[in-house]
Amino acid sequence: MNTPPYRTLATSLGLSLALAVPGCSDRTKTPVSAKPNAPIQFGVATLKDVPLQIRGMGRVTPFASVAIKSQVDGELKQALFNEGDELQPDQTILIIYSSTVESAAREAEANLQRGLALAASAEAEAHQAEALLKGGVGPAELAERARAAAEAFQATVAADKVTLENAQLQLLRCRIASPLRGRVGRLLVDAGNTVRRDRTVLAVVNQTRPSYVDFLVPEEQLPAIQEQMKSGDLSVKAAVPGNPGKSSSGKLLFIDNAADPETSMISLRARFDNDDETLWPGETVDVTLMLTTLTNAVVIPASAVQTGVGGPYVLIVRPDLRAERRAVRVGEQLDGETIITAGIRAGERLITRGQEHATPGKRIRTTAHEGHLASVP
Repeated sequence: MNTPPYRTLATSLGLSLALAVPGCSDRTKTPVSAKPNAPIQFGVATLKDVPLQIRGMGRVTPFASVAIKSQVDGELKQALFNEGDELQPDQTILIIYSSTVESAAREAEANLQRGLALAASAEAEAHQAEALLKGGVGPAELAERARAAAEAFQATVAADKVTLENAQLQLLRCRIASPLRGRVGRLLVDAGNTVRRDRTVLAVVNQTRPSYVDFLVPEEQLPAIQEQMKSGDLSVKAAVPGNPGKSSSGKLLFIDNAADPETSMISLRARFDNDDETLWPGETVDVTLMLTTLTNAVVIPASAVQTGVGGPYVLIVRPDLRAERRAVRVGEQLDGETIITAGIRAGERLITRGQEHATPGKRIRTTAHEGHLASVP
């Protein structure tokens, strides 16, 4: 049997099956299959619209994940959130106490005030010296020195302002805000513990709306995926295992730029709005990638397909109830069923079980139950 270019699955295709029952025991009847009372089941080839899908397992990944760290050395004073809360951007969530930062801020403020006072005094002296120079009673050298001193104090004030701004920025960093909208996990450091700048992780915030799902497909399925992507976005469904009603729909976002040489698998990523937070970071989910839908495909039970020297074949039940061996061309494999691309027409009956008891060209006798077939003695 030829391996299809990509695996497909479908559900509830509902081919009609009839269970066989024993026939009569009169050996003088029309010749039939070799073994007496051997049950034979049959089905009917049907036309259906079949969704072609790729299924697998995936893992939910947050749209963004941020490890919250302190930007100052100090002590964790207070957490302003409950573990598991959904945080808003710029919402203050942690307060750090740092005596070093607070002292630096007070010192910077004091230095600025002193500098402002000295600069004001020096400016007044410079004005006085310049006034005397204009009146002809003061030397030019004194006025120049006074002006230089005033400008020096002004430069000191400018530097003190920068120092104070930096100290105030450090104070602001003692109040940590959430950088994004997302769910916060547990507090990783209890209040009262010392934290180190850019080293201690205090909590992790995951953006769950939207979310990603990463999954793998065999590399031989890549051409089919790429071909279908030319027609537009491909839809992806992610469902929680054991709870198919809990699912979310998204779009295929990208295909990784290389296959894993060891596993021959390619990584894909789908994006989900996840407004109801059905998908949770780190969760394993069942993934269904929708490729296309085959319209009016001939579908038969997979058990009807046999493999011989010349390739796949089925045993058809002709209108005269004689078995006929028919070569077929097999398409996609479904859940318990197979698409046939050549060799069978819709409506034809075929043997799905007990093929070993049916001989091509021999009649298969019906039992008393209409629609059931069985070999009889």
